[in-house]
Amino acid sequence: MNKIFVNQVGFIPDSKKKAVLNFKAEEFQVIDGNGNTVFKGEVSHFGTDEISGEDTYIADFSHVTNQGKYKIVANDVSSASFFVGDNAFDKLMKDVCKCFYYLRCGHGLDKKYAGKYYHEPCHVSKATVYGEDVPPVDVCGGWHDAGDFGRYSTAGAVAVAHLLYAVRFFPKLLEVEFDIPKSNLPDILDEVKVELDFLMKMQREDGSVWHKVTTFSHAPFIMPEDDKEELFLFNVSSLATADIAAVFALANTVYGAYDKEYAKLLLERSLKAYKWLEASNDAVLFKNAEGSNTGEYPENEDYSNRFWAAAALYEVTGEKKYYQDALKQKPLIEAYDKGDAFKEYTGNIFTCFGWADVAGLGALSLILKDEVSELYEFVKQALIEEANRLVRNASENGFGLCMKKENFIWGSNMELLKYLMVLTVANKLEPKAEFVNTLTAGLNYLLGCNSMDVSYVTGNGEKAFKNPHLRPTFAAKLDAWPGLVSGGPNTGLQDERARELPNDTAPMKCYIDHVDCYSLNEITIYWNSPLVFVLAGMM
Repeated sequence: MNKIFVNQVGFIPDSKKKAVLNFKAEEFQVIDGNGNTVFKGEVSHFGTDEISGEDTYIADFSHVTNQGKYKIVANDVSSASFFVGDNAFDKLMKDVCKCFYYLRCGHGLDKKYAGKYYHEPCHVSKATVYGEDVPPVDVCGGWHDAGDFGRYSTAGAVAVAHLLYAVRFFPKLLEVEFDIPKSNLPDILDEVKVELDFLMKMQREDGSVWHKVTTFSHAPFIMPEDDKEELFLFNVSSLATADIAAVFALANTVYGAYDKEYAKLLLERSLKAYKWLEASNDAVLFKNAEGSNTGEYPENEDYSNRFWAAAALYEVTGEKKYYQDALKQKPLIEAYDKGDAFKEYTGNIFTCFGWADVAGLGALSLILKDEVSELYEFVKQALIEEANRLVRNASENGFGLCMKKENFIWGSNMELLKYLMVLTVANKLEPKAEFVNTLTAGLNYLLGCNSMDVSYVTGNGEKAFKNPHLRPTFAAKLDAWPGLVSGGPNTGLQDERARELPNDTAPMKCYIDHVDCYSLNEITIYWNSPLVFVLAGMM
């Protein structure tokens, strides 16, 4: 079928604006909301690429800068509509931020703020410490992690980190209001505090941190308050402990301007976790209890987590001890031994911003420290070199997408958003039009300029996906609330319905908008949080 793929949300007036056609046309027109042609242009042929499988043609309408609603027409084929204007992403930003409120666990959601998505208090009972004969523990609060009702320390810490690093790099995020219960804090800090308070409850007296709190098995598709199964706190891990040490240190740098006592408590908790890490040099990894099927969040090592913790505490305290601890982590030692100025790791270890590898988050703390050092110079160069690699990737397909076919894994949209974070930070360090254009093309892809012709953010775009793998909305028989980011196309096709797709499906087309598709269409807090970072950078 002939289609014109375009960002269905909109464009900032001075940005590059492109649509992609999967059919041959000589010219295209930009039509405004009154049916008038405001621009005509020639269509250029790009060719076929392996990630989309489309023979692509490009319509560049960057000259359209006047505020308004438009669509692209070529050969009597029309695109979805989109908006051009300085406030093109205002609604999107508010929606993406408010998703965390809708995912709150504990004391329920107020109809005043949640509307039809409200729910009663849930998961308020104390949790049994699995395998230990100790009293149950109050860990009420925080955010449900994803389509399930689990709460996970490493995942939660990373989502909080994306949001707080966004505040640090782009303070205008503090001005965004998205209709949640108010305190004396900006909305984004009010919402993040919900998760920080929960993560404090996940820390034991000795400073270590439980890896997760869930029921033993995933709940069926019921409302949160109907999930009455016993809650379990599962083993301590050095992964969770290091991540919490890092994110509490980061939070101290933000909350001190509003509540000095709370900021002091965060730093005390960070140092307590770090002290436990120092006493436990060996990695304490995590594996699910036998028979349990809730999220595992396993990692093969903890040196990236320890690196992040050391870098974050170095930024806060300025103590050289933490800088030296960061240098001692395995990847750095190996890079030194190879005498290659760390290049072995450029583009993977120190530019990764996901839960499975958090060294890139440590790099952000070093960038914010803004102190000339060997390690600072390295992470700065690593981010810029990775951004240049992404620009090269983007030149290889008609959609200008910075991904390769091997990046279309479970949560491919987060892979993309992590790349867009790299481009955002690199552009702040060394502004380049190529970084901005590649970043814009990536956002265009997420919002509809892809071979599925779908916006991967609920409620944003004419053809936004509607059926996330998400228990509350399915149980309540409601459309999903706006602002949720889908996991996106995944060549792994790990769920039964996904396996209905042909094996030779192009990576960009390995997607089905169906609630059963947990490997393609689930949502998570840490898929939303990098989009907040990227949008904050565009503000």
